[in-house]
Amino acid sequence: MRVIETTKGEIIKGRDAYPYEIKNEKIHIKLPFYVDLKRLTDILKQRGYFVANDPEEMDSQGWGKWYDAEGYYPYWIYEEDHCHYFAFPPEDYKLAPEPGAAPKHIPVLGTKAVEEFFHWLPVLKEAILKDEPARLRE
Repeated sequence: MRVIETTKGEIIKGRDAYPYEIKNEKIHIKLPFYVDLKRLTDILKQRGYFVANDPEEMDSQGWGKWYDAEGYYPYWIYEEDHCHYFAFPPEDYKLAPEPGAAPKHIPVLGTKAVEEFFHWLPVLKEAILKDEPARLRE
C-alpha cells in the first residue's frame, strides 16, 4: 500500500475506502458505519483505557491510555453531518520551508497514521451500531 502525503483523500485497502481530512491538527477519518458509543465505552474500559464521557449522556467519546482530568484524550469518535468520524493526532509531519524562520511542521497522513488507524479499526468494528438510528439516516 502506497501512502500519498496530503491533507485530504482516501485510505484504500482492498474493497474498503475511508475518506480522511487533516484539520485542527488531527486526522479525521469518515467511517462507513455507525459506532455504538456505549458499547465502545465498555470495550475500551475492559481493555484498560480511560474515557472522556459518560456513556449515557454523550454524542462523542474520547479515550487514551492515561487518565486526563480535563478530558484531553488523543482518540475520538464523533458525529458530524449524520456520519461517525474517528479522529486522532497525526504521527507524521513534513517540513515546509519558512523564509527567515525555522521550517514549519505540517501534519500529513503518513505510514504511522495509517498503521494507527488500522490498529483501532477492529475495535471500532467491534462496536458497530446494529440498528442505525433514524436521525443518522437523514
